Amino acid sequence: MIAIADRFRACEPVRWTGRYARLMGDSGVVHLRYSQGRLWPVLVWETNAGVATCPAVRCETAAAVADAVANAKRHLGGDGGGAFVIDEFRRVLVPASDGGGHRMLVGRVTGPLLFENAFCPREHFNLTDAEPLETGTEWPRPYVGVPYNLHRGSKIYFYQQDKQGGRCIYPPSQDLELIRRIRSLRPYGPVRILVTPGGLVLTKVPPSTRTVVEDHWKPVFVAAINPSLWFREE
Repeated sequence: MIAIADRFRACEPVRWTGRYARLMGDSGVVHLRYSQGRLWPVLVWETNAGVATCPAVRCETAAAVADAVANAKRHLGGDGGGAFVIDEFRRVLVPASDGGGHRMLVGRVTGPLLFENAFCPREHFNLTDAEPLETGTEWPRPYVGVPYNLHRGSKIYFYQQDKQGGRCIYPPSQDLELIRRIRSLRPYGPVRILVTPGGLVLTKVPPSTRTVVEDHWKPVFVAAINPSLWFREE
């Protein structure tokens, strides 16, 4: 196991009532699944070549994340495994496995979490590196992150679901440059964007042969968030 010190700062699990959202399905989140005899962070990568499971590289950071998430899952009534989210502020947010809406904050990842590339076994990747990507470049990694939205009127917002139904939350300032880049790829209508751990903005664009189902569109890189124009960290 590789020793990578101080890349996960655990905290006492606390109930999380702040912004939280995830894509439906297996491919948009991190999972805690059994790998080599223990619960371990893995990504599900869906590509045209097939669906692959990419475990985190064996290291102290991944082990610490796995232990913290499993502890929170059990505290919330589960068996330790299941999906969790690492947001753009690198906070590790763990939902209850029963779908009841309860969530916990268990810590913060302070450095890149590396994953094995199942399609190229000798390669590793992370979800925070934008080099050498430019706006519109196909995203070459799993499409994982927290969903945000661009309104048809070109305002970025977050949709927070709650027991009353849901509400739209807006940042203190609109990032006009980010909006311009999104619109250069998706000129019209509402757009869902995805923000990775560390703050890279992704979206999906239709292929040349238009497909109505967005799940079949191509994921592309848009830009990195500008922290001074983004949502405040709760």
